[in-house]
Amino acid sequence: MGDPLRILLLGPPHLLLGDRPLPIRSAKARALLYYLAATRTPRSRAELAGLLWGERPDARARGSLRLAVLELRRDAGAWLDISRDQVALRLGAGCFVDHAALAGDPGVEQALRWWRGDFLDGVGLDDAPAFTAWLEGERQRTRLLLRQVVLRHAGRPDAALVRLARVLAALDPLDEEAGRLLMSALAGTGNRAAALTTYEALRRRLREELGVAPAPQTVALREELARVPGRPPGAAALTSRAALPVPRTSLVGRQAEIEQVLALLGTERLVTLHGPGGVGKTRLAIAVAQRWGGAGERAFVSFVGVHAEAVVTTLARRLGVDLSPPRSAEDLLVAALADRPVLLVLDNLDHLPGFDVVIARVLQAAPGVRMLATSRRRPAVPEQVCVAVRGLAGPPAEALFAERARALLPQIEAPGGPGGQARGGPGGQVPGGPGGQVPGGPGGQVPGGPGGQVPGPGGSSALVAAVCAATGGLPLAIELAASLLRALPLEEVARRLATDLDLLAAHESAPRRRHGSLRTVFEASWRLLDPPAQQALAALSVFRGGFTLDAALEVARTSWRVLMRLVDHCMIHLDPAGRYHLHPIIQQYAGSHLSYRARPEVVGRHTACFSRLLHGHAVENGLDTAAARVLGAELDNLRLVLERGDGDAAFLDRYWTLCLRLRLYEEGLAVLSRRLERTADPPRLRARWLRLSGAMLYQLGRDPDAVGHAEAALRAVGLGWPASAPALVTALVRDVLGHLWQRARAGGHDPVAAEAAQALALIALLAYRRHDLLAMLAASAGQANTAWRSGDAALRAEACAHLAIALRVAGSRRLADRIGHRADTDLVRHSAPPPGVLGHGDAADWARLARGLSHLNAGRLREARLVLTECRERTVDPRLAETCAGLLAETAIWQGDFATARDLFDETAELAASRVGDEVGRHWCLTGAAETLLRLDGTDPGEIRAVLDRARAAEERRRTHGALLGVRDDPAARLVQEIRLLTATARLHARQDPRSPAEPRLQASLAAVDHILELAARLPRTQPGMIECWSGLAELAWIHWIHTSAPATPDRAARRRLRVLDRHLARYINRYPGAAARLGWGRALLHQARGHHRGADAHAGRALAAATRMNVAYDARRAAAVSSRDPAQAAWP
Repeated sequence: MGDPLRILLLGPPHLLLGDRPLPIRSAKARALLYYLAATRTPRSRAELAGLLWGERPDARARGSLRLAVLELRRDAGAWLDISRDQVALRLGAGCFVDHAALAGDPGVEQALRWWRGDFLDGVGLDDAPAFTAWLEGERQRTRLLLRQVVLRHAGRPDAALVRLARVLAALDPLDEEAGRLLMSALAGTGNRAAALTTYEALRRRLREELGVAPAPQTVALREELARVPGRPPGAAALTSRAALPVPRTSLVGRQAEIEQVLALLGTERLVTLHGPGGVGKTRLAIAVAQRWGGAGERAFVSFVGVHAEAVVTTLARRLGVDLSPPRSAEDLLVAALADRPVLLVLDNLDHLPGFDVVIARVLQAAPGVRMLATSRRRPAVPEQVCVAVRGLAGPPAEALFAERARALLPQIEAPGGPGGQARGGPGGQVPGGPGGQVPGGPGGQVPGGPGGQVPGPGGSSALVAAVCAATGGLPLAIELAASLLRALPLEEVARRLATDLDLLAAHESAPRRRHGSLRTVFEASWRLLDPPAQQALAALSVFRGGFTLDAALEVARTSWRVLMRLVDHCMIHLDPAGRYHLHPIIQQYAGSHLSYRARPEVVGRHTACFSRLLHGHAVENGLDTAAARVLGAELDNLRLVLERGDGDAAFLDRYWTLCLRLRLYEEGLAVLSRRLERTADPPRLRARWLRLSGAMLYQLGRDPDAVGHAEAALRAVGLGWPASAPALVTALVRDVLGHLWQRARAGGHDPVAAEAAQALALIALLAYRRHDLLAMLAASAGQANTAWRSGDAALRAEACAHLAIALRVAGSRRLADRIGHRADTDLVRHSAPPPGVLGHGDAADWARLARGLSHLNAGRLREARLVLTECRERTVDPRLAETCAGLLAETAIWQGDFATARDLFDETAELAASRVGDEVGRHWCLTGAAETLLRLDGTDPGEIRAVLDRARAAEERRRTHGALLGVRDDPAARLVQEIRLLTATARLHARQDPRSPAEPRLQASLAAVDHILELAARLPRTQPGMIECWSGLAELAWIHWIHTSAPATPDRAARRRLRVLDRHLARYINRYPGAAARLGWGRALLHQARGHHRGADAHAGRALAAATRMNVAYDARRAAAVSSRDPAQAAWP
């Protein structure tokens, strides 16, 4: 019939004749072929005409059918049976239809490979209702076929089954049966946390879209999954990314070692499997972990290809530890494991001697942790017990060879005595599967002749024994030797290995010679590859941490067919995620075959491939989650480019951004430090690396070090930072005059000035945090000066935004507004730099944050909400996004939307707690949440009290454990927090029954007000989050007057208290005009209490005007209530 025909109907349809698509132009002719392929039986012409042209008269329908059949005959006539009455597709050899294959009995991997989407996805004929009806019915039937595949293989611990179940569940998110299948598949792989999350998502969808609860079967499955003995709360999240690998083969000959190690783990905290490479340490460790019956979880982490600087980060990430808090990864890891009962399998510690200290620290701090390590070296940890893992000797080795070779050479007999039983384990059995026997027939026989033995030429048992003896009993060498049987007779394998000099050295005890025996086996396998496969395998050795198909094709200059041959020869393997991997030993030997002439070219292609990947998937904003996911999988290859020193400046800059997005702060700092030590970059680049290092130090809470790096960046470009207050004043005047002079001229494009501007931006930020107004003014003015010379709109916007904040804090509101308007204009002009060019995208994000804060303080609440929302969505910095969320909550308070503010505070609190890794992170948000609850009608006082208790406990823990947790704090911030907590507590006491006098309660509140005013005398100019504090104090003072003095004139002490409090409110309004509405009616209450009714009316009127201008209904209502002078209305919302 000529070329084979492939008809792919699952997903968007494809019609292929040989290697070329069928050029069928007519949509209905294609639909006719789809129908014939799906039905797989001859169809009458009348039926086909009615199916596709049923809306036409019969004669015209038959004529249209004839034209369609003619087109099919022209393009694929050899595959059609066409008669006067019927049309059929010739099925059989050479014709493949994926839809028909799915209807058979496919495996999970086959179904995944065939399923590209719904049946005939994207196909539709509006003028053929009969075809449309058939199409819908067939789609439902095809989904049932997919469901049957999942049902047939349910219960298997198979990652591919999970992927197929996800495909099925995604077809109909409301299908409970599909959801149950996905939950069961996830639980089968040990990922019960994901299974429970799937249930919650299904329950929520059913409630929101259908208004129903899950079926009893679904609820029962969820309860069964939740009942897991020995798992502490949250443990599933710890080890969900470090599940034990599922071995593809059985373990042979290791039953005695399994029992020995299990017994040791019952009494010891650290057991190390010690032995040469290829001896089977990893496989033995997995088998022990599978049999482990102790409390808690089991986690497996491989350190293959992991370098020393990334080892702690790798372990923490695999265990699901959040690395965003500003603490070292080691501290976060130890804290996460402190109360966790878990068996950690740490694989391949050979090259990580520095990790021994971390192991010792974890064992000391986490009493529930037990470790099973594998290593070629003996770790320097005193608490360990080493178990020497040796090669398989005699019958167990022969049994391993026989099992691996059976599929290739069936006449290989199971070694041992009659019945094929091998000697070695207890009772003479060779442990393998769960029962400890080599898979096969009863008694562990290998299928063959009688008794399981089929003698081959010369007797296969003797040849197998000879091969195993030549390999020195190393399991990896035995398995590679078995793979040679695909192309060489057993006799030839035995002869070649026996005469190889390197193999003879394997009989001696030196580890190096045993290593040589592996090389012999590898070389024999290498010689079986054709030249294209050899060249590809050698080139693939330059990867680290695996690679994708596209990367392999580019770097190795090979084809997918060659990769298939390498997979077939067990040189590489494909994991369920679609990434290829080389065993480290194979990678090492393959690398030795990469010639000196070819290596630079291959390495250059590797560098170009991943440089382009990093630039093409650059993480530009927080909305781009796909880029972070793609680059996260290639971290090892990206690190390799940096370690070789091949990455250019743009590469390092993008990698720093990736570290920032993935919260790998310590790694980003280490990479930059290595670059600064090893590379003599120009001053501009050196300043950039110093400034980026300072930014990472800021993320880690090391503010003094961050300032030091920013100052070093300035020195790198020939600038300096003043060390005294007079010098700061001089620098401020110089930079203001210089900026005026620069603005009188055209802006330049000075890249050195750009780096100086960002270093000054970091200094200004840290000065703002420590309430150093002079340093902030000097840094912001210098930043504005250098940013103007840089010609970069983002830098100018950031500089103007920072300067506007500093001027507003200094009391210059009008100038601050003018400068802020320039920042808004430059933000509009800002555009991303072209690929490969060093940009300053983070400057635009910091500018948006500063402008949002300025808009909030100025009372432009709508603008504040818009710009903060944009900054939160666009920034790649998780910490900056958290700050924006907190300011959005503050904005909602100023807008009087207290319910939204409460939700935003809760969200920000979770972000902060996950970043810090402790309840400490919630302290500020808990205080804000209590203040919002005090404004919401009907809130239970007990709920408010509980939130305040948590806030007070978090603040106390912040005071005692802040240094340990890497939390930055300062006296001014602690003072602001203390005043807010005292005010909220006093307001709660007064709120319990504000219209019922209670002398003790009121006196306590009054004493609190006096104490707060004493503390307020030490407040700095910047008072973040204080609007509710000041308005609440005004209410407390007014309520006390209502219940004790009204309508009498207050005594002298009360008048002084009211006067001092009124001054504080006036200063706050003067500094932050956006507070005029809230604090305006607060001042009106104070003037009423003092008996100044005209002043009270004036302040209430101004507050009402401000609330109307800012569209804050809550403050407008309160101001009107104060104007009415009705105590019952003015007391509380």
